[in-house]
Amino acid sequence: MEQNLTENSSLTSNISRIDDIDYGIDYLLLFRLVVWGYIGMVLSIFGIMGNIITILVLISPSMRTTSTNIYLTALSCSNILFLLIFIPSYSIRYLLGYSVYMSNQPPFAFEILLTRLPTTPIYNTILLSIIYLTIALSTDRLILVKFPLKSKRILTKRTTLITIFFIYIFSILYCIPYWFEQEYDPKSKRCYLTKIGERIYKYTRIYTYIPVVYVIPFLTLACINTSIIQCLIEKKRHKQSLVGRTNKKKTADYRITLMLVAVIIVFVLSQLPLLVLNVWYAIDHRGADKSLKFQTLNSAGILLIVLNTSTNFLLYCCFGQKFRETLIEFILSFFPNHMKTLHRQRSSLNRNQLLLEAQQHRTSRTSSTTTNDSKMIRIKTLDFDPHILIESTLPSDHISTQKSDEESRPLLPSSIVNSQDSTKQLASIDSHKHTSLDENQILVLKI
Repeated sequence: MEQNLTENSSLTSNISRIDDIDYGIDYLLLFRLVVWGYIGMVLSIFGIMGNIITILVLISPSMRTTSTNIYLTALSCSNILFLLIFIPSYSIRYLLGYSVYMSNQPPFAFEILLTRLPTTPIYNTILLSIIYLTIALSTDRLILVKFPLKSKRILTKRTTLITIFFIYIFSILYCIPYWFEQEYDPKSKRCYLTKIGERIYKYTRIYTYIPVVYVIPFLTLACINTSIIQCLIEKKRHKQSLVGRTNKKKTADYRITLMLVAVIIVFVLSQLPLLVLNVWYAIDHRGADKSLKFQTLNSAGILLIVLNTSTNFLLYCCFGQKFRETLIEFILSFFPNHMKTLHRQRSSLNRNQLLLEAQQHRTSRTSSTTTNDSKMIRIKTLDFDPHILIESTLPSDHISTQKSDEESRPLLPSSIVNSQDSTKQLASIDSHKHTSLDENQILVLKI
């Protein structure tokens, strides 16, 4: 009897464990259908269109001259390639195969095709290029912010293209082992690790993958971003101390730098969950494979990368004023009549802005001259009403250039200056200019 109870209890526990596994698989498949299938497909289509528009804007004659825009163009190309890999490998796979997975049927034709294609090495190559292009972009901006005078000599078009070329070469060379890691078995219609893959698996997935793909890039971006933010804070303080003397080009550079800081922060936040998951997998890969929580977080982490590659276009539009203007010109180029109207409005707006800036500049120069170089003289003499104070503001440069006796000695009455014996009187007054003044005569000089 006790033996039967024990068998029944063990049977019940096994059944409950199987139910939990089935429930976990059903939940994971449904979660991936929603996250990768529907949401991922919409984000990917939007991201591909946004990145294509970004490339068209950045290669326009007014935008393709700077090294920053060349890096952004290369980054947009990598984003498009990543999304083109994601759509068939994740979105279409679960949109078409969800019912097959739920009914536990054999793999369908599209999944077999995806299994035979080398999607993993291509995926890793593109992802690595995105990471290091982001580092190159942040380094480019750091040089421009910290060394503005030397940046034109350092950040040339040739240097930028060579850097992009080496980043792609490095990404391809690093991902070569992934091409020999797995092979397809026609009988089971699945991929298995090769002998080479079994030997290098720990190195490619753990020992080198985490430092090269996550640790080194994250630390580098953190240091660079911190330096850029510090420079932005200093420039903002300097800008506030120079009211009315701000340069239009410096303001545009400030906005571009702020935009790129936002792009880098979003990139780091989107990559951070996968870093944690890869560390988890490196510590306990067997437990991670069987963990429902790990698989769910991994699915959400991949969606975050898709979100990052798809929404850079929105960041460019929000922070980049010149990007928005070029985008509007690009759209209106398909409507010639509206383009002419826009050019007329923009030319009139530019003229008004130039006039306003010139007036502000003259006003700021006048106010600074009055503040720094003027002398305020307050006079109270016996010749005037004792309840009246005459205040006059006389700039020092005007005082030194005026030649008339009346203007050069504003403390004297005009009767003394214009009299016949004015020369003698003026000489006597000049000889006693260091003596104390009369009690009823007040002289106040405020510099």
